[in-house]
Amino acid sequence: MGNTLACSLYAVIFALTIKNYFFPEISVVLVVLATTVLFTASNYRGQAEALKVITVMNIVELAILIGVGVLGVMQVEPANLEPFAPMGLGPLLPTMAFIYISYVGFDLITVAAEEIIEPAKNIPRAILITLGVGVAIYLLLLYVMMGVVNYTELAQTSTPFIFVADVLFGPWGRWAGVIATIMASLSAFSVTLGASSRVLFALGRDGYVPEVLSRLHPTHNTPHIALLVCAGIVVLLGASGIVRLLASASSFGYLIAIGVVNYAVIALHQKMPALRRPFKIALYPTIPILGIISCWFFVPLLEPQSLLLGTGLTAVGGVLYLIQPENRPDLGALPAVVHRLKLRIQSYWRPHMNLLIIGGGSQGRNIADRLLKQDEFRMVFRSSEYQITFIEQDEATCESLEQRYNVPIYQGDGAKQEILEQVEPHKMDVAIAATNSDERNTIMALQAKRMGIERVIAIARDPDYVSLMEDSGITCISAPYATAAMVENFLDRPGVADLFEIESGIASLIDMEVPVNGKVVGRMIQDIDIPEQCVVAAIIRDDNFVVPRGRTEVRSGDHVVFVGPSDAVQEAHNTFSSEQETA
Repeated sequence: MGNTLACSLYAVIFALTIKNYFFPEISVVLVVLATTVLFTASNYRGQAEALKVITVMNIVELAILIGVGVLGVMQVEPANLEPFAPMGLGPLLPTMAFIYISYVGFDLITVAAEEIIEPAKNIPRAILITLGVGVAIYLLLLYVMMGVVNYTELAQTSTPFIFVADVLFGPWGRWAGVIATIMASLSAFSVTLGASSRVLFALGRDGYVPEVLSRLHPTHNTPHIALLVCAGIVVLLGASGIVRLLASASSFGYLIAIGVVNYAVIALHQKMPALRRPFKIALYPTIPILGIISCWFFVPLLEPQSLLLGTGLTAVGGVLYLIQPENRPDLGALPAVVHRLKLRIQSYWRPHMNLLIIGGGSQGRNIADRLLKQDEFRMVFRSSEYQITFIEQDEATCESLEQRYNVPIYQGDGAKQEILEQVEPHKMDVAIAATNSDERNTIMALQAKRMGIERVIAIARDPDYVSLMEDSGITCISAPYATAAMVENFLDRPGVADLFEIESGIASLIDMEVPVNGKVVGRMIQDIDIPEQCVVAAIIRDDNFVVPRGRTEVRSGDHVVFVGPSDAVQEAHNTFSSEQETA
């Protein structure tokens, strides 16, 4: 809510700047529409190119802001700064709430958390740097603006920064101020529009809004449907042209949301104490408590219209949250017809598959790597995006997982009930016990099953453990050379898994990558000793599908797909993965 309203605000500020300084007759609505269309198209194709332009605009804007601030210090009249609050504290506090939106650029950093390298280090750094630099520049500029002209003069203009720049430097200053305003509004608009769509995408992925909003564009890999919905809302809100209402309502959204985030920090520490938290909060829980107070204290001071709008939208969000079964178990007590209707609606709102991997060793990492891989071959069969959570007991392995994946990691014994409870097993679609110990995998799989996770997979080779787990409804996978591939088959191609009875060894469908110095490199398929019952079903080469023929030459880096009985597939796998001996 805060992001979308802020986006509308930036579009209106840009439109009013164009209208006031370039084209007095132009329609504000038309400029808002054109701006939204342009930046929606940019975000639709991805942010890589857009970020280059945004970076240039931010550098220009900062250069002008800092230049006006530094040069303007020389012309400050101390008399203009007295008294500190000439109109008293009464108007000051509501104004602090009103301008809160000006300081929340740090919030946009967190939206891109899943795309940031080493988020545990880089997100806190970026937030603190953004706040530090932003507050410093604001204080400098406010000192200059209030000190160069009397507050009564400043109150007469709707563009105070441009007005002060004009007073300081004449026409050059005025046009520098105009350029800075345009750069600031457009760069903020583009980033905030992208952030809005990613928040809506995440809500769809988690099942709180229709799942269709979590779909990614097949080519650009952007949340295109969520982006178009946000763009439509931005145009509708921006058409009002009321800067004050948009700013106040947007501040309402941010103040409520960031207060909730501070509360969630405390709640999650209590609910999930074993969850790895690479960033340590100083003076916990004092800082989150102060965060809640400092945010929610200002909410009642906002404009009545924004309070009504914000409260209404928050109520809608509350309803969407409460209809989730894990949040309101008592909904099951409603009449059966209403309950069935709820279940039918939820069938269209199902989130992507949540996967719990117990064991972060080589076995668990191989499974995660395979399920998170986004190559073209897997996209053909992939039934959903996987949201992976790890449980791992070893400290060093947890640190390795943190560096490799941006996913939740719980440190503890995956066989213990208290650790599984923190993971919220009712939200997990599948659990995979993937340590190197059959005994531990059996215990963890049975515990996960007992905790209510419907589909449980375990890696096991000992027939005694296999029979014990299969009797409990647990799927066992025992072929060590193809464990990750068979897990993928079971999850993404259940029809194939059922047909081939993978766990029974009647047949397997796996793929492997031909090594650079493999013995089969440069040879034709007809010249390779492949078991008679095994078939080379496909070759994926440089993201292209190659139909294998007898005279097809195998190259290094090829992904070769085998189908056949387990023993035959294993033999073919060994042949294609063996490497040439070096002197």
